[in-house]
Amino acid sequence: MFVRLDTDTGLSGYGEMFTAQTYVRPSHLAVGLQQVAEDFFYGQNPTNVEYLYHRFHNSHYSHTGELLKAAIFSALEMACWDLVGKDMGKPVYELLGGQFRQSVRTYSYVSAPPELEDLGFDFWLNPDAVGERAVQLVDEGFTAMKLDPFPLLTGSDSHQSQVVPLQWSLEALDLAEETIATVRKRVGSKADIIIGTHGQMTASGAIRFARRVERFDPLWFEEPVPPELSSEMAKVAKATSIPITSGERLTSKWDFARLIRDGAVSIINPDVSQVGGLMEARKIAAVAEANYVQVSPHVYGGPFVAIASLHLSLATPNVFISEGLGRFTGIHADLLDRPIQWRDGYAYLSDRPGLGHDLNEELARSLRASDDARFWGSMGAPSEAVDDIAAVEVAAWQ
Repeated sequence: MFVRLDTDTGLSGYGEMFTAQTYVRPSHLAVGLQQVAEDFFYGQNPTNVEYLYHRFHNSHYSHTGELLKAAIFSALEMACWDLVGKDMGKPVYELLGGQFRQSVRTYSYVSAPPELEDLGFDFWLNPDAVGERAVQLVDEGFTAMKLDPFPLLTGSDSHQSQVVPLQWSLEALDLAEETIATVRKRVGSKADIIIGTHGQMTASGAIRFARRVERFDPLWFEEPVPPELSSEMAKVAKATSIPITSGERLTSKWDFARLIRDGAVSIINPDVSQVGGLMEARKIAAVAEANYVQVSPHVYGGPFVAIASLHLSLATPNVFISEGLGRFTGIHADLLDRPIQWRDGYAYLSDRPGLGHDLNEELARSLRASDDARFWGSMGAPSEAVDDIAAVEVAAWQ
């Protein structure tokens, strides 16, 4: 979901809201986004992102982070940085501390090829197909790739009547181990393997699996247990040599400080579009840097989430790799006035002012969601719900 903020000086700034965490339908979410802009951003100076954050974060007595609240603010804060950069004639990464590196190493999900897309997430449960696709990604230039070797769960009827967090069956553990073994055999040392999970396991269950796959030397084991109990995740971190990563579902620097303080992670993966924007993401990275923890930004939205994350990565010393949207081609490129450049495993950003890219609004409007559309993943949503969603236009913002 895209947002454009206009100023009385004639500048426009773009942002994007990552919507995968929301329970609100697109048409209602767009209205909420506009109303937050009216109540907290209209009439304000876009350079005052620190003030705007605390003004919003501490409103309505909540004083706390929440995924939907943080995502709405992040989109608007992102647009403010685009405005400020354009006004100053500088790319955003220069305003975040300067250009620390020339490009950003990215990894890709081992996504299904077109002929196997109908399998959905079950693609990752086919070791041979995953291994073949991993080789293709290496040939394309990727030096790291991620996959989820377990089914994604939605309820208690999904796996032996358990709810998350759970203990996987021996059959599921065997298949996941075989998948990781197949990828390592096929790619050798040409690419790092990242094991993605979504807080699905108990600590003991995660340790059982980690011991099975340590010999394949994964780059990290992501969010093995739900992130709200950092003490449980710390048990896994202490029991395995595989680096533990978490953070894609957290919303604030306080959440990350707790993970780091409890020794639960050696890598964090904050999402710029749901931790409060670029300023908060930079603070989170600084907390990590002070504790020798590395950063790998989570990027699973659209093109402006990726662009903002890449600006953060260019300016932040302890970023070592970023999630990417493949090679940033297809619809991600079409929605921009100029695509993100990617070659040989690295992304390169424009040095134009602000975020360096503008939205192809004509295309975005042509793909906007219908009034009764639901986001993919909502209970009862048709499987094709996501296909129609790129943007929702509510009104012209003055």
